[in-house]
Amino acid sequence: MINKLLFCLLLTFFWTMPVYALDIQVPSEVGRGEPFWVDIRSDERPVGIKVGWMGREFAVPVDLPGKQRVLLGAGLDKMGEHELSMVFYWDEESREKTYKISVKDKEYPEQHLSLPEEMVTPPREVHDRIARDREQIRSALGTLTMDRYWDGDFEEPVPGDVSSPFGVQRFLNGQPRSAHQGVDLRGPEGTPVKAIARGRVVLTGDFYYGGKTVILDHGQGIHSLYMHLSSIDVREDDLVYPGEKVGEVGMTGRATGPHLHLGIYVLGDAVDPMYLLDR
Repeated sequence: MINKLLFCLLLTFFWTMPVYALDIQVPSEVGRGEPFWVDIRSDERPVGIKVGWMGREFAVPVDLPGKQRVLLGAGLDKMGEHELSMVFYWDEESREKTYKISVKDKEYPEQHLSLPEEMVTPPREVHDRIARDREQIRSALGTLTMDRYWDGDFEEPVPGDVSSPFGVQRFLNGQPRSAHQGVDLRGPEGTPVKAIARGRVVLTGDFYYGGKTVILDHGQGIHSLYMHLSSIDVREDDLVYPGEKVGEVGMTGRATGPHLHLGIYVLGDAVDPMYLLDR
């Protein structure tokens, strides 16, 4: 009799517990340097969502019920198996889901360039400036803003074709250099450069390699970087909108001709912009 009563009480308890249906689509593998989407569908609205990926954790604005997407990415040097964790919070409970994502090797082309020696090996007197430039840019790209400024698709910043793709291994005068961390887009000098999505300007400057540069923080660890500009039309802390002009195509810094270098970064790692641009 006691066992039967206990069973009935347990059955009543589990019957009254809320059941939240979640459908989460996560790729089992991606290539190094590729961004990817996590698609979430739920008929209920959680009060919060927390994501953990590549050693970073951040809260995600909740668009549910219905469906929403979270943008993540794998850096060029992040090969191997990595864990994605997602925690969903309701008033009564929380639920954690973990996934293993394999970041596979991916071949990128080589590019051999012949340049004046001063463009390959900078003089000693600018080494300190280059180090300061790198630290400023690295710090800006590493910021993790909880707000999400962007919404929807990413727009192309200029209409030009790609002259140098993402991930290409460059050899300058026969010397290997680091892989290309963005895409170079052709454009005549003075062509307007537009923001790919809504974002806040976190850095502007004139740097040794990148020349006149703008970095936008789109929130949730997403940044876009615009280099070699002939002019800058925004100021730090400005909030800009998709398609709004941030500068003009130029050839400042280390550039052999007018073009835009566009970089997109996810949690500080460069990913291929062509996966995201509306082309």
